[in-house]
Amino acid sequence: MTDTKSIRIAFMALVGIAVALMFYVMGIKENVSFSSAPSGLPATMATTSQTTLGTTALSLFATSSCAARIISTTGQAIMLTFSDYAGQTPTGSFGVIQSASTTVEYDSGQYGCGLVKGISFASQLITLVETR
Repeated sequence: MTDTKSIRIAFMALVGIAVALMFYVMGIKENVSFSSAPSGLPATMATTSQTTLGTTALSLFATSSCAARIISTTGQAIMLTFSDYAGQTPTGSFGVIQSASTTVEYDSGQYGCGLVKGISFASQLITLVETR
């Protein structure tokens, strides 16, 4: 009789540990990207502007808090840098390329909210939007 009781107690203890482990695993939350708009919640438009981007590097954004930056190009590709670390400036061969006639959202969780500089392969009007 004591063997059956011991087995029953051990089985209940294992079930209790399994249930506790299940609740623990279900309760773990994923890390949310820094400054990104949380999934399902809207970001609000903070600023929007149009500027002429030429073959000389130009500062496009210089704020320190945002959810995302949205850049629309017209007929030419552009090069971008997302940091002023060590004086980074885009050139025809250095930076992140954005194709011609595209709109790209650069999420702050991946690209940050620092200084953004751009250069175009030919002078063009681009649209800049920043969300918070």
